[in-house]
Amino acid sequence: ACFQNAGLVSMEIDGLESLPVGIKHVDIDVESFKTPLRIRSVRRSVTEDGVTTHDAIIVNDNDAVVIQLKGLILKGMAPLTDNQRFTFTDV
Repeated sequence: ACFQNAGLVSMEIDGLESLPVGIKHVDIDVESFKTPLRIRSVRRSVTEDGVTTHDAIIVNDNDAVVIQLKGLILKGMAPLTDNQRFTFTDV
């Protein structure tokens, strides 16, 4: 879910289809998986060759952190065509 969410952020902001190529740090609290989950990711940086770095967090209904990824690295593989571009305000 974190990979998909970060990929959508790269699609919206940078217009790139991306694949994950690395993670610097992961924290997982398996005990907190018992309720519905919400996810948020933030793009922290982008390089000229299309590599983006994101932080992502998943929380449960009690706002307890279930998964935290720091330094999720995505490599842009292909630019989106104009008809594939979107913003989350469009949906």
